[in-house]
Amino acid sequence: MDRHGDIDTTLSDNPKRQPQDTTEKLVTPSDKPSSKPISADQPMLPFAADATHDPEDSLRNHGFANDEKHDSPSDSDAQLGDVSDVQNARPAADTSARKLTTTQAVIIFVTNEVGIGMLSLPSALNVLGFFPGLLCIVVLGALSLYTAYNLIQYWRKHPYMLNIVDYGRVLGGPWVEAIFAVGFLINMALISASALVTLTIGLNTVSEHATCTVAYTVVAAVAMWALCVPRSMRFVSWASWPCTASIIITVLLVMITLGVQGPRDINTPLNLKAIGNPNFTQAVSAFLNIAFAFAGNQAFPTVLAEMENPSRDFPRAVTIEKCITTTIYIIVASTVYALSGEQVASPAIGSLQPTMAKVAYAVSFIGLLGTGLIFGMTSARYLHVVFLRHINTLLSRKDSSRYRPSIASDPSRGRRSSVSVPPVSKKLDWGIWLFSVSLFWIVVWILANAIPVFNSLLNISSSLLLSWFTWGVTVLFWFHLNWHGKWRSSGKKLAVAGLNVFILALVLFLMVPGMYASIKTLLEIFADPNQTVNGPFTCADNSII
Repeated sequence: MDRHGDIDTTLSDNPKRQPQDTTEKLVTPSDKPSSKPISADQPMLPFAADATHDPEDSLRNHGFANDEKHDSPSDSDAQLGDVSDVQNARPAADTSARKLTTTQAVIIFVTNEVGIGMLSLPSALNVLGFFPGLLCIVVLGALSLYTAYNLIQYWRKHPYMLNIVDYGRVLGGPWVEAIFAVGFLINMALISASALVTLTIGLNTVSEHATCTVAYTVVAAVAMWALCVPRSMRFVSWASWPCTASIIITVLLVMITLGVQGPRDINTPLNLKAIGNPNFTQAVSAFLNIAFAFAGNQAFPTVLAEMENPSRDFPRAVTIEKCITTTIYIIVASTVYALSGEQVASPAIGSLQPTMAKVAYAVSFIGLLGTGLIFGMTSARYLHVVFLRHINTLLSRKDSSRYRPSIASDPSRGRRSSVSVPPVSKKLDWGIWLFSVSLFWIVVWILANAIPVFNSLLNISSSLLLSWFTWGVTVLFWFHLNWHGKWRSSGKKLAVAGLNVFILALVLFLMVPGMYASIKTLLEIFADPNQTVNGPFTCADNSII
């Protein structure tokens, strides 16, 4: 057996001793936990320590210190994250009820991505052309799969992280964590605002604009807020089934209706384009729409932290999900474009004749609510953890008789300070959760009214932040794992380094020219006298009929 096999045996033979030993080394005698078993009444103490602590130290005697393999599925360091007590750096109470299986994770991942972004893909093919558009879908799908694998590689080396922001702390300390936090929350809010705007389009279409669009944004925001109040990820997993079914039924309805009835104006020729001839702004906007369809990666770490065995199951789950979503995108985009031609709209439901467009929007409401549920829950869980850490610190300062956190549990200290969730009363815990959910959806409501255009929301989100959180930051993770010459230690390493540099260049292209194209397109819509939506917080009818 090789040295890695020996490590796995050691860890599995004594799975709970290692984190406890690590903690004992990191706290003062007054903070030292008792020898009682960890239970619902005795939450796990923080796992990591201050800025000088290296989380690999506890395994260094087993031979991991010099391991240079971080980019191959067969790497034996994959077993590093299999230690049950290291897997989730949160209180031991109630964790068993939250573990997600591979199937549940796949459903959450699919619901994450197969949603509102798919409704813009046929129009992207109309702009870029049939073959360039499909090529972009395949390439971006493959790149999003690779960058998702970078996430699990980074988690295996630092298995106490709970969300993408914790990855930022490990990467560069509190300042990088703060940048990740702001960018993550804004991006998640923009994506949720896209779902909210799509719901208002549907409500206006079905009701023939029965009331002010701002009122519909309130209705949609309250509905999504209510779905996020149950805080269990298992609830998200079960709720994802009807949401995914809703999106699939909507897409089938769109394709079947186009095949039977044709597009809105059946007398107009389709004018299909094998290769499009767009200007720069149109091409970048279409490419950003495709990029938005693979926006789910930034929410994956939150799900990863709650899986039964992330190191083993996450690569399998994300591979299944990427194959499913890319296949669905290709089928839907090519079929809808082939049946509607130049009349294709974004969202794609707008290509249908009025009656069936109303039916399709009515069916899609559940799926759109599911999109809000996934991204809203992910954001609220992050805010919840942040508020818990800081409130626990404030309470500890006021009452010296309470559990006094060490340097390890202070969220303001150190690159690798604890990412654990401190214990608080159940009433306070729920109060913080409700505040987190409410704060997030208030911000989403404001954004949806400030940028009430579906395509513009997608493009701004894609160019400003999504490109970084889906692809860019994982490049930084890879180089962080392979620094000090490891990235050029072999031909394979150089090839993978080149791939990561290419991804980073692509991200920069999406960010700078993409943001320019997005803002220019939005201003043109506001200035167009033929558009009903002419500014923020408008009561104008944004329906597609």
